[in-house]
This record gives sequence, C-alpha cells and structure tokens, in this order.
Amino acid sequence: MPKTLEVSGATLVYDEFGEGPETIVFVHGAGGNHLSWWNQIPRFSDRFRCVTYEVRGWGQSQDISGEGRTAFARDLGELMDQLDIARAALVGQSMGGFSILPYAARHPERVTALLMADTMLGIGDQELLDAMRVATAAAAENARLGGMTRMVGSAYLERSPAGVFLYNQIRALNPPLDLDRPLSFGVEDGAIPLDELSALTMPIVFLAGAEDAIIPADVIRRAAEMAPGARYVEIPTGGHSVYWELPDEFNAVLEELLAEAYG
Repeated sequence: MPKTLEVSGATLVYDEFGEGPETIVFVHGAGGNHLSWWNQIPRFSDRFRCVTYEVRGWGQSQDISGEGRTAFARDLGELMDQLDIARAALVGQSMGGFSILPYAARHPERVTALLMADTMLGIGDQELLDAMRVATAAAAENARLGGMTRMVGSAYLERSPAGVFLYNQIRALNPPLDLDRPLSFGVEDGAIPLDELSALTMPIVFLAGAEDAIIPADVIRRAAEMAPGARYVEIPTGGHSVYWELPDEFNAVLEELLAEAYG
C-alpha cells in the first residue's frame, strides 16, 4: 500500500518495491502519478530498490504551501533524505524531468544516472521552451478537433485501446489539469541555466518518441546536445509516453543506462 511522508509545504504519496544495493526513483509526468510505472517496476525490482511517488498536487499528494513545480526538485531531495537514499538513478517522464534534472545538476554526488524520458524540462533555454509550447498548442487544437490523444502516439491508439483506456483511468486520479494553459518551466520556476549543465557528470540519456506531439523529438535531441556527454535515443512509432506505449524498448534503454552507471 502507498505511504505518505511530509516534506516542506507538502505531503507526498510514495511506494517502494524490491531490494538491492542501488535505488531507482521514478518521477511521473503531468498525465501520470505513482501508479504509472507498472511496466517498469516488475522488470527492475528484482535487482533494485524502486521508489515511485506523486509530486505535490498530483494524485493524492498535497501541495500545502502552493509552491507547485518550483518545489519539485527540493521535494525529490527531501524524499531521498527521509528514505535514506544516499544515491539513486533518476527516471523522469515529461514533467518529471523538471524534478530530476535540476536536482541532479545541484546535487550530482547523489545521482548515479539520469534518464530524461520524453522531456527536456529542467533546462532553462527559451528557444527549447518556445518550441515545446508551439507543439503543445497544436496538439491541444488537434485533440479538440477529434484528433489523436496527446499523451500517446497514433500507432498506440490503434494497437492498444485497452492500454489507452487504462492510461486515461490512471490520469483521472489526478486533480483536473487545464492542459490548454501550459505551465511555465523557465529558470524563474527552477530550471537550470545552460551554464550550469556542466554539473551533470553522471551518465545521461535523453529518450524521445518519434511521434511525440507534446515535446517533439527534435527538441529533445537539441536538449541532449546541450548536456555534456548525454546520449540521445529515439524510439520509432513512440509518442509522448514511450515508457507506457513501448515498455520493452524503454526498459532496454534504462537497462543499458544502469549498466553504464553500475558496471
């Protein structure tokens, strides 16, 4: 059963699975919560301690202070402190990148590997953020006109209607989110300026779905080029939720990253 812990100005819901000498912390995107990682936990919990949690204001986590996304990275650090996690591999999907990348840049000694999945959030580059906003607005208009669901690719919509239904059921456990008003993710909100990316000395992968309608693959590729030593991996036919749509491909990328970090 999920548990709760108190951080500065919030109550976070979290869960733990498995045991091992190393830890993976999974941070969901705007369409998910701590339940979203059902395709990853069974794969990795036999060898790793796996922690999932709901960021403040999502799922059942409470944002008592109203700080929202500006406190995401701080919350991650306090969660790791309270769970006695000295170092961890961090996996963030979409909005989850805004938690893990700023935290990793400010506390590189506590991060063994970084998987930026379907995201460049956390990098405070205005050109990248503007390109994302244009794509998000176009996807929102497409959805209003009856086009493809924004969070997954068109191939997945056709291949797995049951998976789309489950995704939407899990997303419905979150408080209502106005996706027509994109959140700001700039430096003023806690993103890292470009000159601070040099602190990211751990193995890093930026993973993109070729059909991502929210944060296009080209935007994520450009972000990967800004982070020293980062690798870019593109998954054909994947949309904005590769971890959900193509879990075998996603898990293989994570396996390779973990092998690079831990040998």
